[in-house]
Amino acid sequence: VVITIVPADQEILCLYKEDGILLNAKPGLICIDMTSAKGTTKQAIAQYIEQTEKDVQFIDAPVSGGVAGAEAGTLTIMVGCTDEQFEENRDIFNAMGKKIIHTGGVGSASNIKMLNQMLNAANTAIAAEVLCIARDLGVDDKVLSEVVNQSSGGSFVFEKNVPKYMMTGNHTPGFRLDLMKKDVGLFIDTAKEISGFTPVSNLVYQLYRAASNQGAGDKNYTYIHKWLEENQ
Repeated sequence: VVITIVPADQEILCLYKEDGILLNAKPGLICIDMTSAKGTTKQAIAQYIEQTEKDVQFIDAPVSGGVAGAEAGTLTIMVGCTDEQFEENRDIFNAMGKKIIHTGGVGSASNIKMLNQMLNAANTAIAAEVLCIARDLGVDDKVLSEVVNQSSGGSFVFEKNVPKYMMTGNHTPGFRLDLMKKDVGLFIDTAKEISGFTPVSNLVYQLYRAASNQGAGDKNYTYIHKWLEENQ
């Protein structure tokens, strides 16, 4: 089994469609790619492998949970493959993750990861903006958290990431802002391909793009709060 997880679509294509893994692949090789990428990219690789007529399997398996989840083996793993492949490789996924979800065929897992990342990015951006205004109004951080997390405005981001990163100002890289920008870009590109109307998502993308352009790309993606704070 070969497990790959690289920054984006272009790197996956280099790994599989050029002089990479498939060149010297032995019969029976199982390739599990955990990169956050477009579902169509994963499908193209699976089709390419099929055309080579090599005895190689390809499984689409992006993850959620960040560095902490990877280190602890508690990742959520979305798996796009056949039912048979899912059952045959379950032990491998269980060794890396806590929640393993079979999403359908190749590409389905990456599509779901992309949708989740769009929600994460948007929730993070609006939470950062709200925190900036709350502080300008003199609202206490702890009081804000207590009320929001028990009210309709609450979210995983506001409960977990706002106090951990934004309220402390600790944006030590775990998932870089440039990678979040890339993931939001995947959503924007995919929506365009199906003529989707995404005005809010486009605005969120521009926020991350602006922060990246001003040098925040290597910071944790929650640095969007610091960037918004500096640009109030």
